[in-house]
Amino acid sequence: MSLVTYGRDEEVVQRLKPEPMTSLESEAQDKINDVDFEIFQHKMNMIAQEGKETTMKLGASSGMRWGDVAFGVYTGLGDLSVVATGIWFHAVLGQIPVKYIVKHWIDEPSVGVKEGDAFFWNDPFYGGVHGADMGLCVPVFYKDKLVCFTGAVVHTGESGGSEPGGMVGSARSKYDEGLLAPPMKIGENYALKEDILAMFSAMNRDPRTMILDIKARLAACRIAQRRIVELIDQKGIEFFQGALRRILSVTADAAKKKVSQLNDGVFRQPRFMDTVGPETALTKINITLTKKKDKIKFSFKDTTPMLPDKPLNTFFQGIIGLSMVYFCGWFLHDLPANNGLLEVLDWEFPENSLINAKGDVPTSISPFTQTCFAHGMFLAGARMTYHLDSLRAVAAWYQGFGVPIYGGVNQWNEPIADITPEINATGAGARPDMDGVDGAGAYFATMSDCSDVETTESDRPFLYLFRNYFKNSYGHGKFRGGAGVGFGMMMHHVPWVAMGSFGYGSNFPSTLGIFGGYAVPPIFIRTIGNSNMKQLLGESNSALPNTMDKLYEDENPEAGADEYHHVTMPIRPMMNGDTFYVPVGGGAGYGDSQERDPEDVINDLKNNMTTHWIAKNVYKIAYDEKTLRLDKKKTKEIRSQAREERLNLGKPYDEFEAEWLTLRPPEEALKYYGAYPNPSEGPPPGPPGM
Repeated sequence: MSLVTYGRDEEVVQRLKPEPMTSLESEAQDKINDVDFEIFQHKMNMIAQEGKETTMKLGASSGMRWGDVAFGVYTGLGDLSVVATGIWFHAVLGQIPVKYIVKHWIDEPSVGVKEGDAFFWNDPFYGGVHGADMGLCVPVFYKDKLVCFTGAVVHTGESGGSEPGGMVGSARSKYDEGLLAPPMKIGENYALKEDILAMFSAMNRDPRTMILDIKARLAACRIAQRRIVELIDQKGIEFFQGALRRILSVTADAAKKKVSQLNDGVFRQPRFMDTVGPETALTKINITLTKKKDKIKFSFKDTTPMLPDKPLNTFFQGIIGLSMVYFCGWFLHDLPANNGLLEVLDWEFPENSLINAKGDVPTSISPFTQTCFAHGMFLAGARMTYHLDSLRAVAAWYQGFGVPIYGGVNQWNEPIADITPEINATGAGARPDMDGVDGAGAYFATMSDCSDVETTESDRPFLYLFRNYFKNSYGHGKFRGGAGVGFGMMMHHVPWVAMGSFGYGSNFPSTLGIFGGYAVPPIFIRTIGNSNMKQLLGESNSALPNTMDKLYEDENPEAGADEYHHVTMPIRPMMNGDTFYVPVGGGAGYGDSQERDPEDVINDLKNNMTTHWIAKNVYKIAYDEKTLRLDKKKTKEIRSQAREERLNLGKPYDEFEAEWLTLRPPEEALKYYGAYPNPSEGPPPGPPGM
């Protein structure tokens, strides 16, 4: 690398679509028959799956143990051809660091790419998300010829920023965000470089976890490397490289065919967030999808400007990566997940915008912005695809986070810094023909797990007071969203823990319903300092709450310094015995709530998943509260009357619009928004300190 190119490589991050086919790959295509190709795909998927399982079993962080893992096989040019994951955005983002290695290090004599090497990265400019997402890859050689790379990208819970837990809500520049390593060599001759690991350890609050996670990635890569060499021994190098490239071509062709079946049109979806780091303020992502022939184009005019000293900014590649959550998981669910899918996408990002970060602006809570965009994809995508596959036009999973983040020392006197695994316990969105799944996972990690509480307690300084589904945590509708998880924790074993949480959606819903379905309700954090919880536990007090709703009943005997916080709660010391209560949202609703089968409402009452108030005022059903016996005739009358009342509230659209345009949020909420309602029509927010 020359002096001229030190710093960020703006060119390589643009290469998200597959590289042109090499002459060797092209010549191999006619020699690959369909049967051999199908067998090859199956074997490669099994190799990737083994890599993923190995990574999860050997790692230490919450993300690695519970499924925030993507393991892939990349072509010799860096395209991700095969991946085993539920983390769909890494299906296109993991390739950028590999392409960087191919571009910069293969011919660089001071670095080089040789058999036995290992490369690491976590700079979000190349990884696409934030510094806590760390990757490792190894080159695979066959008889001294580079044939491919294997690699694992996993969320590790700590990256050494000015706040623990991998995300820095108060960051004012990238220099507050800890380790930001571009793709770099950390191993040679099948051995990791101990001096580099020592340096990483010195930069991290939880060095044990970080190093174990690095070694877990490497072990998985080496297993996959051996499997690939065995396969090449059987089929030959030309077949292997040609077939690996064919996966991308077949995927791209199939994606184009499916997109071409959609009706041409323009689909718009503005999305808003109610938090900027620890502050309550409004921002906007204005999404426009234009579908024409076999292409879908993203554009984002009138999105909030880039924030000079707030960590909500995201690099554009992160937005493209998050679009794969929708495309891989829902619309193109029957196709392989790789960057061949991007052949159907084009994009245009405005300069100086929240979703196109430049310079040294912080990006450590960019997942908020990326998630907000992904929710817009669910809303616009459902409308775009309904005519083709109505059963896949679903409501969104919960997309506002709501996750504790912590740092300190555990009961074994070991350093810790991470997030709790309940991020993987959100509710799935309602579907056109049934309710969403309760506690389904994370929308971005649909194959993830939230751990059992005993495992979390075994090496974390918490005692769980309860963890279960909680009432009305979802969006209502003809079909309701899946319920989310509510839980309470007490600081335990140690004198104190640095605790906070991250997310958005405390002032207005983070996740809207579809086709008339209700949004997921706003959520907030409750803490109780100087709690009497230990005394109550010692007494085996039977009145202690064991669900989120009982927490707020008058009979709750817990006492102390009771505080309520926005879901983005800044890090603060929580002392031994203090308690921390967190709701994780459910999925959004689908369809008109008054079309819901009354018997389904009765079942939710029986299962303690909803309340009498909701049953009567949202679903409009009549029943006996003691016996839960439904009155079908009265229910029909009540619903008919409710529809008449709705019609009486209606007004002509022109009248509604004129009234709507007079409304305006309070000025303090527009501090970072840009010009209201269209950010592009005014000056951007000022520089830091303004």
